[in-house]
Amino acid sequence: MRKIIGLILIFSLVLILPIFSQTSAESILKEAGDKWSNVKDIQMKLSITIYSYSSKGESIPQKMTMEMFYILNPLILRINFLEPALLSGQIILVDSEKKLTRVYVPATKQIIESEFTQTLTYTSGLNLPFISGKEDDFTLELMEITEKNEKIYKIIGRPNTPELKTQMSYFEFYLTKIDLKPLRLKIFDLQNRLYVDMAWLEFKINQNLSISKLRTLPQGKIIKQKEPQTITPIPFFSPGK
Repeated sequence: MRKIIGLILIFSLVLILPIFSQTSAESILKEAGDKWSNVKDIQMKLSITIYSYSSKGESIPQKMTMEMFYILNPLILRINFLEPALLSGQIILVDSEKKLTRVYVPATKQIIESEFTQTLTYTSGLNLPFISGKEDDFTLELMEITEKNEKIYKIIGRPNTPELKTQMSYFEFYLTKIDLKPLRLKIFDLQNRLYVDMAWLEFKINQNLSISKLRTLPQGKIIKQKEPQTITPIPFFSPGK
């Protein structure tokens, strides 16, 4: 459970970091970052499928669907899990103002509370996961495709650093041409097999999200953990060779 929470927190928070990019994709990513840099809040519905593979090469998917709500000032993140059944009803709340992380577990009707020690100074915007801020970490390629009569940008990123090359072969990021909304992110393992498939099912901005509503969890017994909850700013996955 802790690994899943860490994965989702890392994955969701990197979505609101500033943009770093290069080559012909640079202007597209910069424009997208500028577009989302002044939003007050973001509401989205996501589907994340993580693939593992059997010894025969058969894919074994594990799918998670969730709703995410961001308020940028103060920075508050809430994640409502919808599926799978094991996670359905669970809620993660990261509150930078109160420096708390809370996890509601419906099966036990408990709220696991811990301190959040990392200072959150992220700015809004749209970012590709795994980009550490160094322009030479990835070689980016920009393509324009059409799906269902809609113009879409497809950005392919291939890692340049030895560390990143041990974690993935490449990623594909899709966003709409007309309004630069994210559509899909695909990450491929070292054997060029699909490892992570993340789809934005809904993406809304400036919905006047209520801070008090995001902070409100179902009633439950509060269990305080002594160990602080932290988010490690490193890639959240490490697919096998």
